[in-house]
Amino acid sequence: MVNKVYNWGILAPGNIARKFATELQQLPNARVSAVGSRNLARAKEFAAEFGADRYYDNYYDLVTDPQVDIIYVASPHALHAEHVLLCLNHQKPVLCEKALSLNSAEVNEMMSCARENNVFFMEAFFVPHQPAYQEAKRMLYSGEMGKVKYIQSWFGFNKAPYDPSLRLLNPELGGGALLDIGIYPVFDTLYFLGEPENVAARAEMAETGVDQSISIRLDYPDGVTASLFASFVAASGVGTEVLCEKGTLRLGRSNAVDQWLEIVRPGTKVKRLSWDPIECGLKREAADAMKCLDKNKLQSSVMPHSQSLSLMKILDQIRHKAGIVYPGRD
Repeated sequence: MVNKVYNWGILAPGNIARKFATELQQLPNARVSAVGSRNLARAKEFAAEFGADRYYDNYYDLVTDPQVDIIYVASPHALHAEHVLLCLNHQKPVLCEKALSLNSAEVNEMMSCARENNVFFMEAFFVPHQPAYQEAKRMLYSGEMGKVKYIQSWFGFNKAPYDPSLRLLNPELGGGALLDIGIYPVFDTLYFLGEPENVAARAEMAETGVDQSISIRLDYPDGVTASLFASFVAASGVGTEVLCEKGTLRLGRSNAVDQWLEIVRPGTKVKRLSWDPIECGLKREAADAMKCLDKNKLQSSVMPHSQSLSLMKILDQIRHKAGIVYPGRD
């Protein structure tokens, strides 16, 4: 039996919104209902592509649309706080793309607004919803791999030359490797080890002043460490290795729906687990959000507010150690 069908509003129809809406169509209880953009032509084109009934050339009309049940915020993360607060203050549940914002103060303000308005709010961080990560955590928590001793995690690509006015290298939009892709290695480490005792970080800066590469070390009790790397100028791909007493877990993916977990134990053949694409991807975070709404929950147990706050807290520490500054926001 299918529960209520939720009408989604898409705020800012860019590339990530297109990926999200494409997967949203695979869910029987979801449909793209309305689109809001600062550019009417873009909104109209997106609405036509995904079968939305309505499109707007502003965000106010979207958040006040009585037929919209929940809004996916996909604007650049420097604008997330402004757009999320607009939604929450108009009683619209929100699934907001990562990173939630540029700093902990803004994230705390968003969380407080959600509580005060008694409205569901969740960070659209797809990783903890994925079966590969859930299986890896199960194995670690069961003790079958022994204690975690070291984590290395990376995310890099090289699509140079870049347009410095666009989001990736634009400091006014919160550009830089850390919040765009470095957030993934940081999250992976927190997911498996929790918050570190100490943070160290160094960045390679682009000409625009944002970090185009960043190297991070997180220190934990008993000599456990994590080495993390993210870059716009190193075509490393994405992966995480969790080195344990009894073997290693390797997590990898080529995209949101193509992911795997390799289990490496001494003296045995590498075991590789993979999943059907229908079991993976951005749609899982949307499905979780709608499940929460079905149950009148104000936050997800898979990606709770506490996890988003912890993540931004560590990202703040990394930025400060690396000398990364967002103009007018620190």
